[in-house]
Amino acid sequence: MEEARNRQYDRYGMEVCNSRIPYEMLLRASPLTDTQQSTLQRLAIKKSWSNRIQIKIIRLARTISDLQASPAITDQSIWEAVQLNEV
Repeated sequence: MEEARNRQYDRYGMEVCNSRIPYEMLLRASPLTDTQQSTLQRLAIKKSWSNRIQIKIIRLARTISDLQASPAITDQSIWEAVQLNEV
């Protein structure tokens, strides 16, 4: 867990976590692929998600990817974040 936190600090150049970083900075540091964006948009429409929920899922997916030591947001982490949001 500490390693994931250190990855976040290194990525943003300050002691701030994915949950607190401005959304624009999060996407600049960890952009989604076109496929990931398209998948999230389809799910958002299907499930009537607000922008706030979509951002929450992206932040959670970034954290899951950090825990897996992945430099980018993975497709798997997005699916995990979606499943956790539905609990």
